[in-house]
Amino acid sequence: MKKILILGGTWFQLPAIQYAKSQGYYVITCDYLPSNPGHKYADEYHNVSTTDKEAVLFLAKTLRVDGILCFASDPAAPIAAYVSEQLGLPGNPYDKVCLLGEKHLWRQFLESNGFHVPKSKSYICYSDISLDEWKYPVMVKPVDSSGSKGITKVCNKQDISAAFEYALSFSRKKIIIIEEYIEKVGPQIGGDGFYGMDHLEFVCYGEQVVDNNITGYVPCGMKFPAQLPSSLKERITKEIEHVIFLSGLRNLSFNLEVMIDKSGCIYIMELGPRNGGNCIPEVIQNYTGVNMVALAVEAALGNTLPIHISKKDHNFAYYALHSSVSGIYRGYQITTDFSGKLNKAYIFIEEGTEIGVFLGSNQTIGILLLEFETRLDMDLFFDNPCNFIKVNVI
Repeated sequence: MKKILILGGTWFQLPAIQYAKSQGYYVITCDYLPSNPGHKYADEYHNVSTTDKEAVLFLAKTLRVDGILCFASDPAAPIAAYVSEQLGLPGNPYDKVCLLGEKHLWRQFLESNGFHVPKSKSYICYSDISLDEWKYPVMVKPVDSSGSKGITKVCNKQDISAAFEYALSFSRKKIIIIEEYIEKVGPQIGGDGFYGMDHLEFVCYGEQVVDNNITGYVPCGMKFPAQLPSSLKERITKEIEHVIFLSGLRNLSFNLEVMIDKSGCIYIMELGPRNGGNCIPEVIQNYTGVNMVALAVEAALGNTLPIHISKKDHNFAYYALHSSVSGIYRGYQITTDFSGKLNKAYIFIEEGTEIGVFLGSNQTIGILLLEFETRLDMDLFFDNPCNFIKVNVI
């Protein structure tokens, strides 16, 4: 029986844990939260932080695992790479995974290889910033946070200091990046894909949705399929395939974020070296029939799977249940006007829990997996979700 160590036991890792168990693998999970729901499905759980690379290495070595998997978690991706490299397990080199996972390294790599990239600089100290060198607005971000936490659009230099400190509070490495603001055309493109040994084997594009009544930078949903002209879709796919080839990463499950500007230039803003959070792999499977979870688990054990696409005529999405006000969560209701279908609901908190305004993924109440017969129905829902799903907060 092969042993696999899965980093984390949240709702987002649960599909990987369940798949691995269904295949007869011995599943070990670890993180610092014993109450996470995925652990009760594992064969073993260890209270070891997924960001402590030496502790995870010791655990994996002691247990003699055959593979290690980071699934839907940015902070754990470099740890999985470090351990697999040290123990000779299937995986990608640590430095190459860090390249994709840290914004300042990623921007430098893109620029050095001739891709479109916003002007950017990284900083450790606020005093190092030359405020007058920037044309405002700019984006201020931690280089290594996840779930859009710590990001601010800054419209004048007087607000850089507060944005810097806010970003710093979400950075493990305590490095901040300032970058040129890109005026995108249309929605930001997201999704997941899989790159094999020498080519891009699969990619699926969706349209990211944000709640502009709160913030324009925290995704609260994604609609599949993305409505892209075939020529633009082909260009994006070629750029993603080329940039992964140049990175040297192989057998890679990845999450993507792409912007298009008014000149038609493609900006690969993020290429996360792991599957997307917010249940994106499940939504993609509902739409295309491709089991992204299986691809990731098997790759972590050195196995390959054939990819068969069987797209459905319906439209699919996830919606991040959230609140525009702080208070005590008292459940949610779907109104009778809702024209879609709720395929699955992952609710992360219990009624009576204190919640905050949706300024980052850490304030997500839960994830709803939705299905719509028509694109019009899906678009009408996302035009104003609160007309159809009511979150009760007191």
